[in-house]
Amino acid sequence: MADRDELHRTGRDASLRALRRQVGQTVPMRRGLHVAADDWTRLAPYERYARRVSAAVSALRDPVLCFESAAVRHALPVFGEPRDIHLLHMGRGHSYRRGDVLAHTSMAEREIVRVDGVRMTSKLETAIDLARVLPLAFGVAVVDAALRSGLTSDDLERRIRELPNRRGARIGHAALKAADARSESVLESVSRVVLELLGFESPEPQAEFVVNGRVRRVDAWWRSVRVIGEADGRAKYAQPTDSSTALVLREERRRENELQIAAGRVIRWEWSDVVRVEPFERILVAAGIPRIRPRSPEVFAAVRNPRSR
Repeated sequence: MADRDELHRTGRDASLRALRRQVGQTVPMRRGLHVAADDWTRLAPYERYARRVSAAVSALRDPVLCFESAAVRHALPVFGEPRDIHLLHMGRGHSYRRGDVLAHTSMAEREIVRVDGVRMTSKLETAIDLARVLPLAFGVAVVDAALRSGLTSDDLERRIRELPNRRGARIGHAALKAADARSESVLESVSRVVLELLGFESPEPQAEFVVNGRVRRVDAWWRSVRVIGEADGRAKYAQPTDSSTALVLREERRRENELQIAAGRVIRWEWSDVVRVEPFERILVAAGIPRIRPRSPEVFAAVRNPRSR
């Protein structure tokens, strides 16, 4: 039986009826390219987008990926399922759309690389492009990830200054200024920006506690009120088997008990809390986190992404 995670081709050598006998119902990606429907339904939104990008690469003639389409290949964050497949055409002309393919034109010199045989804007170019078009919190998360991967702030600052097109430069510079590679996940990065815009005191990131001879590192530590913050919610419980889940839960309870002894209180939040803003705000208020400035009117815009479905 064919691998259900692959793109499946139909055409002269393989009919759709024969494919469905192998894998069941299918979802069309491009003409002659399908994925198994049961596979598609269990994919996360960003994984669906990665599959759509793979289908476009298979169907098009040596395309150059950019924006989110390059990000998904560079292992940079992608938020939700972006609407468009983004391609770059160098030289004169106008941007155009065909279906879900959006082709951008650029006269500026761009750094193009090949990753696994596919042409795309470099990780540096891609991070700058996204920082200029994404809402602030998501742009910061992309830049944080780029810094963790080995790029430097100087690289990013230099490149954004070099670009002749100043569109999006203000928010791009704001994302670079707010970036911090110490955030170890996308949720930590987005939480940090939203917390700042809500006007709360900034915590110490990645603080360490030694409890019972073990070093416990936490996402956030508000020393002034002795509160630890964990920005991972239930994600760490996602394990392949029931038995391993039980082990993870027991270890997490032990870890949290030790942290409560060390600090006094541990609070948690999830992705949905942060992107809806107000649930995150209520968690921080209830924990007694000091508010040191008024809430910014831009806080909701910082997590609203019109580029995704």
